[in-house]
Amino acid sequence: MSNEYRDDDYEIQENRGWLPGWWMLILYGTIIFSIVFGIYMHGIAGWSQEQQYQEEVALYKKLHPEVAAKLNDDGSNPFRGDAKAIQEGEKHYNTYCAACHNKDMSGLVGPNLKDDKWLHGNTDEEIFNVIMNGVSAENLKQNPPKGPMPAHKDSLGAKKVLEVMAYIASKNPTLLPTKK
Repeated sequence: MSNEYRDDDYEIQENRGWLPGWWMLILYGTIIFSIVFGIYMHGIAGWSQEQQYQEEVALYKKLHPEVAAKLNDDGSNPFRGDAKAIQEGEKHYNTYCAACHNKDMSGLVGPNLKDDKWLHGNTDEEIFNVIMNGVSAENLKQNPPKGPMPAHKDSLGAKKVLEVMAYIASKNPTLLPTKK
């Protein structure tokens, strides 16, 4: 016998056309487990995806109660002067409003929010309606008109709009709580 090695001694060869027995045992075991688990969860235990979803929604509502936000009876912003609301309002302003009104409120597409010229009213109630319902292209008072104001009742909701208004009022005292 010679100590020489041949190339075909190290070639990979397929000895069988099937998977190893231990691998097949694991495969069949997982299939049997999934069938038994499905029968138990959906048949015996009565679990359903819809029921679990409803339970998670109820838990979320319990942990995070929805705060109904609206203007005060006199039309003023209930968050005016509230430091926490002003801080939240600044975050919302930077996210939703700064693209059109500029980060420093000097105006880009939308009008300037830090001067004393309010195009659609200067009270909390009027500004709340403008932000919630928007201003169509036909009703723009900006000269020259640069584009309509979108409605934010669905994207922000009343609470966030009131927080944004509290932030704007903290920067611009010409936004009045009510008509004098």
